[in-house]
Formats: sequence, C-alpha cells, structure tokens
Amino acid sequence: MSWRDRLDPELRGSFRGVEFHVERADTQGGRRWLIHEYPRRDRPYSEDMGRKARAWTLEFFVAGDDYDLQRDELIEALDEPGAATLVHPYLGTFSAVATEPRWSESTREGGMCTFQVTFVESGEERLPSRSVDTQRQALQAADTLEEALAEDFAEQWSVEGLLGWSLVAVERDLSSILRGIEDVVGGVADEVAEVIRRPSDIVALVVGGYSRLRNAVMSPIKALDLYSGNSLLAIRGTGGGRVRLPPGTPRRAARLLRDTGTSGNSVEPPTADTPERKQRARNTRAANQLNGRAAALEAARLVAGTDWLSRQDAEAAGTDTLALIDAQMTTEAPISDAVYGALVSLRAAVSEDLRTRVVALPGMTTYTPQRTLPALVVAHRLYGDATRADEIAVRNNVPHPGALRGGMELEVLSE
Repeated sequence: MSWRDRLDPELRGSFRGVEFHVERADTQGGRRWLIHEYPRRDRPYSEDMGRKARAWTLEFFVAGDDYDLQRDELIEALDEPGAATLVHPYLGTFSAVATEPRWSESTREGGMCTFQVTFVESGEERLPSRSVDTQRQALQAADTLEEALAEDFAEQWSVEGLLGWSLVAVERDLSSILRGIEDVVGGVADEVAEVIRRPSDIVALVVGGYSRLRNAVMSPIKALDLYSGNSLLAIRGTGGGRVRLPPGTPRRAARLLRDTGTSGNSVEPPTADTPERKQRARNTRAANQLNGRAAALEAARLVAGTDWLSRQDAEAAGTDTLALIDAQMTTEAPISDAVYGALVSLRAAVSEDLRTRVVALPGMTTYTPQRTLPALVVAHRLYGDATRADEIAVRNNVPHPGALRGGMELEVLSE
C-alpha cells in the first residue's frame, strides 16, 4: 500500500466535525534552542529548551451551491473557545486550537470560500505541584530536639564540689540508667567515669549509644555468616562495643528503643535531705530524662529514615515511637519550654510522616511451605525474585535461611 492509498482521495479534513477540502498543508515543529554566544569565544553553546509546539498551517476551501452555509458553520467552529479535534488529511488526528484564521471570497470565484488557518497543538495544562518532604521534616525535628536536650542537660547536670562517695554514687546512678544500652551494645558503662564531669560528652555518649543500638539491630543479615554459624550474635565490634542481638527489622528496633528508653526510670533519685543528695537527685532526674529523650529522637530518626515495606511494620514502629515521645512529655519532673516544644514538634512531624507514607504500603500475610525449602526458593515462589530471601529470613528470625521448615507459618508481604 502506497502513500496515495492511505490518503483520502478528496483530501478532506475537519475541525469540530465541520468538513473542508485541503489545498495545501505546512507543518512547524522541531526543538526550542537558546543560543548562548560569549565574548571572546568562538564556540557558542546551544541550550535545549524542549520541543516546540506543533503547528499546522492549512489552506482549505468549501465550495458548492450551499457553500455559504458550510462557510458559516466553519466560521462558527473556528470562533468557539477551547481546543477541538483537528482531522489532518495527511497526518491524522490531533487536539488543537485555531489561531489567526483568515478567509476570502470573490465574485469571480463564486460558490467558493477559501480559508487559511494555523492550528497549534493544545497540549495539556500542568500546574506546578508541591509536595512536603515529611521524612526530612521529621529528621530536622529530631535534630532540634537533640540540641534542646543537650542544652537542658548542661543546665541540670553538675558534679562540682562532689567528692568521695558522692561522686561514686553519681557514677553508679548514671551507669544504672544506661544499663539498657550497655546490655545491648556494650562499651557504654566503661566510659561513664571519663565523661562524668563533662555534660556535653555525656550527651554524646548516650545519643551515640542509642545510634549504635539502632544500627546493631538494623545490621544487614549476611547469608555466609548464617550458613557458617558466625551470625552477628557473636561478632564483636571495633571500638563500639559488641552486638548482643541478632539482626532484625525496623519494627523490632523501634520496640527495643522504646523498652530501653524507659528502662532507666527504675533508678529512683535519692532523698534530698542534704546538699550533696539534692545535687545527686537532680543529676539522676537529668540522666533519666536524657536517656528517654535520646531514645525518642533515635526512634524518630528510625521511622523517618526507613523505607517501609509493609503497613503493619510502619504502624507498629510508629506506635512505639509516639508512645516513647509521649512518655517524655508527661514526666513528673519539670521540663523546659524548649524541650517540650521540641517534643511536640517531633511528635507532629513523625505522625505526619507516617500518615503520608503508610497509605500506599502493602499489608502482611502468612505463607506456610508444605516442605522444608531454602529461603531463596520461597522468595522466588512468592515474588518471582530470589534476592528477597534475606527479607523473609530476617522478618521471621529463622535459624537457618537454607532450610525453612515445612509447616512453619511465615510472615510475608502480601504483594
């Protein structure tokens, strides 16, 4: 079939359904180029500004005994507002607007009206869109809380003038409050004596300990280590304590942060019946607050920094994080305006981040293999992607990813 066979033999076109006969058609297209020419340089730079709007200039006519009726109908179609369908006899169908229409008639050429119209593609209206980076807002709110708690702790903490048993008691209380972090990552209690006189170093020790705790739980699982029996349960860190927990999911990390952040509350301040005891009681309350607030900001960073895979995981971690923040806002001990405001902002930012990102996440379901299979095979059967075997192994805390026991109910994504 040649080009002649594909064209209407009468070369008819139409606009808004009104037909006409085309004599000539010109098309404009290409790219929009912005040419930059610089002084004392021979070579210019051509900047591509995108595709030009397509334009079709058509010369067409209507003729016959009732040409005047066709002419009026066509003029009315060209005058109507908005885009319409243009049927081009050579190029096909487009959505276009008619610009600069001209028409002419003469007595010599009676029974005929000639038009010249430029049609331009209508395209689509795309208004600028705005989206809020809720993850970034939550992380910024956590940074603000860290600054506020550091300043507040520096105002509350003091060992000036304490000697002998009083200083030892303060060290013991602080070590007891940080026992939860020590039990998970280690290497925290050993540094208490070194930083006891420097509040900023105590803040760095506690916040850094919770950061290591989160990273310890979130450490990626290594298949070779698991197959060989050298899991992270037995790996010792370098200069950062030792990991005493197997690797886990963000959901488990949030629960551990909540439990650890509230564990220090069991250390009661002593009876403030002497100047030394008053100072010690004040330090104990400050250390308890620091421990809980550091856990809260690290949990918020966990929630904001995680690309959640399932709705249930995100909601569970969010519930633990918000509960931890609420616990810091409702303490019996006095709380400064700066810290309280930072906690309120952090809670709002975490809630908004979860509400924004959790909506489109898939849910969880269960899968029970009928016989013992490697995690690779299960991942391939469920998702067609064997690389997701680690996800199944970590989520279900299996002892050996090479052998998922038959009949064992596995928690997996519903996608």
